[in-house]
Amino acid sequence: RDVHQIKLPGLEPRGAVVAEIDLDGSRTLRIIAAHLGLLRRSRSQQARVVLDLMNSPDERPTLLLGDLNEWRLGNRSALNTLHATFGPQPPAVPTFPSNLPLLALDRIMANRHGMIAAIDAHDTPLSRVASDHLPLTAFVRLERVDDNALMSPASQRV
Repeated sequence: RDVHQIKLPGLEPRGAVVAEIDLDGSRTLRIIAAHLGLLRRSRSQQARVVLDLMNSPDERPTLLLGDLNEWRLGNRSALNTLHATFGPQPPAVPTFPSNLPLLALDRIMANRHGMIAAIDAHDTPLSRVASDHLPLTAFVRLERVDDNALMSPASQRV
């Protein structure tokens, strides 16, 4: 339906792609694929840009996914600003480095409660050499696209 690129602030060239997907003529799902910076301050700024992008007049169902480059948890995380919108998420899955995944730098998040049923790393011999990160897969509950249960206090694999 609509796809556009967003340049994210920071010292390194980073960005996001925003896609509006028409599911069946009456439901739309927004997907934001982002690659955030290596520096904590940059990631914080970039997370705020993503949230500003989402603060449009509507509250469309949204998936945020990609290499978010964050390994810190809790208050130390540069991604804390995302918590109010994306709420508690399934446990992060280690994806980096792909040959021996120890760090969970990649994420898939939803702004609807229960929209993501499961997240797994796609760990195969080919995926270990294709990139320095393992790809993530998510089981997305499309029936939650209609749900107004925002994260604040028919399933499909993506």
